[in-house]
Amino acid sequence: MSKKAASYLRLHAADSDSIASDQPVSSDFNIDTLMDCFTRATGWMPMPQGRAPHARPGGVHAGDKPRVPPLAERVRLVCTEPIDGALEDEPIAPVVPQADAWALLEQIDGLIQQLHGAEERLEEQEAQLATAVGVSISRDEARLLGDKLKDTLHRAAAQTGSDAAAIYLLDETTSQLKLRSAWGMSASRLSQPARPLRGALADLEALMGNAVLIENTALAPEWNCPEPFTAGMCLPIGSPTMPQGTLWLWSDHVRDFSSLDIEVARLAADKILVEIERCVLADEVVSTRRAARDAEQAGHLQASRLPSNQPLHADYEIGGWSLQTGDLGGCFHTWTLTPKGLIAAGLGAAESGGAVGALVAASVQTVLETCWNSPHRPSQVLRRANDILWEAQDGDWRSSLAYLLAHPESGSIQIAAAGAVRAFIVGRRGFRPIRSVPTLLAEQPDTRFYNEQLCIEGGDLLVIASPGTVAGPAAGGITENDLLQAIRTMEDEPVEEIADALARMLPVNAPTETARDRGLLVLRRRF
Repeated sequence: MSKKAASYLRLHAADSDSIASDQPVSSDFNIDTLMDCFTRATGWMPMPQGRAPHARPGGVHAGDKPRVPPLAERVRLVCTEPIDGALEDEPIAPVVPQADAWALLEQIDGLIQQLHGAEERLEEQEAQLATAVGVSISRDEARLLGDKLKDTLHRAAAQTGSDAAAIYLLDETTSQLKLRSAWGMSASRLSQPARPLRGALADLEALMGNAVLIENTALAPEWNCPEPFTAGMCLPIGSPTMPQGTLWLWSDHVRDFSSLDIEVARLAADKILVEIERCVLADEVVSTRRAARDAEQAGHLQASRLPSNQPLHADYEIGGWSLQTGDLGGCFHTWTLTPKGLIAAGLGAAESGGAVGALVAASVQTVLETCWNSPHRPSQVLRRANDILWEAQDGDWRSSLAYLLAHPESGSIQIAAAGAVRAFIVGRRGFRPIRSVPTLLAEQPDTRFYNEQLCIEGGDLLVIASPGTVAGPAAGGITENDLLQAIRTMEDEPVEEIADALARMLPVNAPTETARDRGLLVLRRRF
């Protein structure tokens, strides 16, 4: 029976004790070395008082600024020269006066605290970048993510007997690997530039789904271990189809890696991926909630621009509604009594829906309402709206629009319509459609719009329906024939009841991908 091959690479080294190591010596900043140099240069030794003299500030909570006690509460200076009568006949004075040494130590401590602050901000920034999202997560969430990543690396290193661990994540172009979190290494490593994926043989092999084990990096320089350690293990973060980066675990001595070490490292890589995805998901949830709240408020504002059912004239009834598929939509209806005593009313519908449709509808409605106080004809209003929308150019500004002016005393009506909006006269002798220019607004700059001159008799209804209303049940509307038949059966009812009954005929479970915003406008001459 043949033995099953391992799913990872294994590099065995012979006797490495006789092989000289050519790893570069680390030149990382070390506080203890700095204090030794200070003592030798000044003759004064900094002694801690209850805590490390230059440690990171403790007791810092999320969102708080670091609170560092004064240096005098943390450190005292002790002279390192022989005291009187101990070794010499006469005391030997320190190299520099205590006041000068203290002033120098205060400047050094200030630089150390600034370095600590820069390292903390760098860790938070790398934690934010590790999420690979377009927007930055909050500072508290970034700090929490950074702590969790470091804790996971610490646990993985402890369970595998490693001395250091690091996370390298791919950039957007998947051509570079950037160090995002590390344990057992100086935080200054995070400031190093990203290393190219090209030539990083160990990382490339790991991204294909394999575990790369390097028992002695000196014998395997072709694997390009990114840090100067003696042994290392590289595993993938993510899957071969959706790689995210690599997890490295290092040791300072030549060693063998067991199957348990590999399994622990795999679990750590999975946990790292879960933490990053959780942070991204949490940020997306917050953004989605904020966007939903903003959309709801904008929807209320859009609805506040729709007219009420206040009677405009004793001889006329008017009613209508605009129903959006979401909080925002591209359908509107409006009416008013102009300063010249004419009834002006309009219904518009943008080709787009949602927030884009709402912007288009608001623009068209604004054009209509700015014309109310000046002499105009309906075709002029459509031409003006078409010119404004066409000049906008970028974006989909196409829309349908019907606009009318009614003379209450004579019953004459001028109406102009464009696009897929439908308009009808419904009376006791039947119904007839009103001509509409099929070209949408903002579809071309030189569209010619026409005024239709009508005269409605007492009891007649003028009905204007948006494209979504007469789009059929599959698109959330009703058919044109069903609309007209329903109006004929209710033509003696009040206009508000007719509009409400037609709204109840609309399907409520239409597919969202085909449903459109809907609107209706009904005008009746009583006498």
